[in-house]
Amino acid sequence: MPGGGAPVEFAAVRAAWLRAVQEEDAEAAGWCARCCEESLRGAEAFAESDGLEAFIAVAMGESMKSDASGGRGGLMVALAQALTMEMSAFKVAIFETLCAAAQWPSLKGRIAGSGVLGVITATLLSPKHPVDRKALMTRLTGLLGSDSPEVLEAQHAQLDRSQHAKLRRATEFAKLRQQLISSGAVKAIVALLDGDAVGAAAAAKTISQLAGIAGDEAIRVELAGAEAISAMLKRLERFRLLKEKNELNEDENEHEDLLEDEEDVVGTIVSSLSDLALVDGCEELLAPVHNSLNSLCGALHACNQRKMIGEILRCLETLGSRYNLWPEMSKELAEDIFCLLLMRSSAAVSFLETLLRHAANTGTTNSLLSEFGDVRPLRRALLELGDASASTRDLIATIDSHTCEHCGKSPTSPLMVCSKCRQVKYCSRECQRTDWKRHKLNGCA
Repeated sequence: MPGGGAPVEFAAVRAAWLRAVQEEDAEAAGWCARCCEESLRGAEAFAESDGLEAFIAVAMGESMKSDASGGRGGLMVALAQALTMEMSAFKVAIFETLCAAAQWPSLKGRIAGSGVLGVITATLLSPKHPVDRKALMTRLTGLLGSDSPEVLEAQHAQLDRSQHAKLRRATEFAKLRQQLISSGAVKAIVALLDGDAVGAAAAAKTISQLAGIAGDEAIRVELAGAEAISAMLKRLERFRLLKEKNELNEDENEHEDLLEDEEDVVGTIVSSLSDLALVDGCEELLAPVHNSLNSLCGALHACNQRKMIGEILRCLETLGSRYNLWPEMSKELAEDIFCLLLMRSSAAVSFLETLLRHAANTGTTNSLLSEFGDVRPLRRALLELGDASASTRDLIATIDSHTCEHCGKSPTSPLMVCSKCRQVKYCSRECQRTDWKRHKLNGCA
């Protein structure tokens, strides 16, 4: 059995897939899925023992059951089954195995070129299948409609003599994406963002795969026309409203399970937006974000999972640094950043540093820091991080240079410098007079 670091035995893999296809054994097929998922070695053993070809054939409508009464099926049979019949547990395990194998670059091309994508899209489009089946097919479209980043990086590193092979492979994946467009599968994937959590999470990840580094203008235009990013942002707003409703409800556990599922969806959506923001060519697709940064900030304020909070901050930082899309600093956002610094969040430090650098370039540092009120607790939180990096020191220095020595606030008007020492600054004459006794004792002559 796979797992525990045990070596994968070729004979055991072959026996498992043979039992699966000859007896339509869902448990044996599930074993093959786990074998492919857990290691490249397991996936390659499955493929080398002819299991991959056998599972593709079953997915394409062929029956290898030992007591089958003839008939090999074929693509048309598979399409008819996908559109009109519910999927058995055995067939689900077959597609789960293909999904697990397709994560490996060495096997992705073989599965993508088999023609099975037509069956996958037919299943996705059929109303016969529940959301978990559609989520599985959605994950497969993301894997098979985009080449692996590892392959793309290797291609770019190769010599010019391989340009033809690279172009041919890129063209094949572009054809698969065009198939998704022409079949209506892209719109069906976007529609899942408005449904159950399992389908919404699968859709968000697939959108980023299709439009990301391995994508092209055609798929991005289709996603923009289907309002994919707007649907993602609406899901973030839905999470915020659900959180507020739960907090106002006397029974705090009423929506607890639903909130946990929604937090997983939000995490996937934010991660997908971050990935897209890093890719050149996605500017038009990301246009709806321009007027919806509050959705991200609202999700940040509503989140409890530290990992997801960090992901939202990284997304905001990426959108700001690449597209100059910065959220307006509000007291709510300032409170969230301060709390995250107390939690020793490196993402909060990085976001605040980048945001203050932007504010310095636009002359809005005082306005930004003024939302924090007394920034001395913020400064202490940075000092208590124990981070002696130059960036953290610069961050503290920036805060100090825009902070009143007495009240700790950063006014929107320029600070006044002490005329004697020329070192400390005050927001008003009153603060300077009140602080004079202490300041004098500290060495100001």
